[in-house]
Amino acid sequence: MQIKGVDFVWIVAADVDGTARFYREVLGLPETGIQDDDWREFQAGSVTLAVTPAHVGLQPPRVLVALAVDDVGAALAEARDRGVEVLHETRNTPACLNAMIADPEGNPIWLHQRHDGTFG
Repeated sequence: MQIKGVDFVWIVAADVDGTARFYREVLGLPETGIQDDDWREFQAGSVTLAVTPAHVGLQPPRVLVALAVDDVGAALAEARDRGVEVLHETRNTPACLNAMIADPEGNPIWLHQRHDGTFG
C-alpha cells in the first residue's frame, strides 16, 4: 500500500452545529462546497477538516489537529478573547512555538508556528 497523502481529518462531534460554528466563526476557516446535515467541511490550507455526527457506531474521539499560524501568541490571545478554552500556554521547543486550545467537543487544537516559517 502506498499512501499518497491526507484527504481530510474527520472530527466526530456530538454537537455538529456548535462545533462547525467554532471552526467557521472562531477559527475563521472557510467552508468548502460540501455542507449538509451529516457533513461539514472546512479548508485549512491544503487540508480539509470534516465535522460529522457519530457514524457507524463511532463515539466522539479525541482528535488533535495542529493548525499553522503566523504568530502563536496573537492567535492564542484572539482565541482567549473569544472565550475558547486554553489547554496550555505558548511553549517554545527546538522546532516550534505552540499553544493548545480546545474546540467545543474538547478536541485539542495546536496553534503551531515552526521556527523556520514553513508549514504543511
